[in-house]
Amino acid sequence: MGVGDGLRSRSSRLANPAPSDPEQVWLRRSASTAYYALFHLLVGEAVERWSVSPGARVGLERAFQHTNMKEVSRTVKHGSWKGWSTPSPSVPVELWEVATAFLDLQGARHLADYDNSKTWTLTDAQHQIEIAESAFQNWRKIRTDAAANEYLLSLLVGKKRE
Repeated sequence: MGVGDGLRSRSSRLANPAPSDPEQVWLRRSASTAYYALFHLLVGEAVERWSVSPGARVGLERAFQHTNMKEVSRTVKHGSWKGWSTPSPSVPVELWEVATAFLDLQGARHLADYDNSKTWTLTDAQHQIEIAESAFQNWRKIRTDAAANEYLLSLLVGKKRE
């Protein structure tokens, strides 16, 4: 089981705290963890495509930046993403769904981690878990697609130079 799968599983357990646990902390952590599950799934998938030493793999994993990943996902969502090949590969609907989920989950993570004025409900947390679950399912359908591979490269290096 990869880090992403482990975090996806953990986010579901965090959304169901014991009666004595501080509920807001657990619900917030659940929403945040749902984002990190997808983040680590995508990073792990990208790094898996390179055959590197364990030390180099860690370095490569650390090179992924949340902001860059957000911008690339935004271009996919809005239909302006250009892959690396010419012509650019068409974007499967599942990739669009993954990119949209990444944006939604990252926004929810920011709310959960930084906005103490929001009161989280179990329904809120479960919705984030459902988004992550759907993104995992969609990714597994397209993980070998050319557009998916080029998306992973874009997540690391940014947009293609014109």
